[in-house]
Amino acid sequence: MAAYDDLDVKRIFIVGIASVVVTAVTALAVQVLYYSLSEWQNAETQGSSRYTRQNNVLIRQAAEISKQGVDSKTGNITIPINEAMKQQFSAGTSGTERKSGSDET
Repeated sequence: MAAYDDLDVKRIFIVGIASVVVTAVTALAVQVLYYSLSEWQNAETQGSSRYTRQNNVLIRQAAEISKQGVDSKTGNITIPINEAMKQQFSAGTSGTERKSGSDET
């Protein structure tokens, strides 16, 4: 009569441990591959981008602070930012000082 409890436990244990190790190494290898390809794609994308939209916004902003004239709606006079900075420097103020009625310092 055959004995049904004669399983090779040592071989089953070794195969189980080897399967876990192979699965873990495969998962780590896939993760390393994914992140390296992701970094490569980000570098390629950043290298080939043109930033045209951002550059257009900067050009509009530079034009806005460089113009001189009178606002027709409010009547405010606008001067270029460089001129305003020169005037503040020559006056010796930072432009944030306020006169108070108090004699406290």
